[in-house]
Amino acid sequence: EHFGISVVEFMAAGALALAHNSAGPAMDIVVPVEKQRTGFLATDEASYAKALRTIFALSEKERLKISTAARQAVGERFSQEAFETAFASRMIAALRPASSSQADPGAPAAIHEM
Repeated sequence: EHFGISVVEFMAAGALALAHNSAGPAMDIVVPVEKQRTGFLATDEASYAKALRTIFALSEKERLKISTAARQAVGERFSQEAFETAFASRMIAALRPASSSQADPGAPAAIHEM
C-alpha cells in the first residue's frame, strides 16, 4: 500500500515496524521523534536482512524504547484527534472569512457571520 496504514497499526500496537523505504513509511510514518528511532526501513533483501538482524539483537530495553517512541509518534500524528485538528485547521478554517474587518463591505451580512 502506498501510505502504509498497516505500518501505523503495527506501531500503535507496540510492534517494531520494518517497512519499505518509500512513500508513506519513509516520508511520514517511520521517522524519528525527538531523535529517537521509531522503526526500521529497508529497500532490498540485503537491507531487510540487516534490519532484521538488528531488530533480533536488540535488548528488551532497546525494543521498549523504540516501540514507546513509535506509539507516541503515531498517536500524535495519526489519531482521530490529530486528524480532526488538522482537518479543521486546513479545511474548515480556509472556508471562514479572514475577519469581519477584512470582509467585503458590499457582501450580504450572512457571509460575515459564522
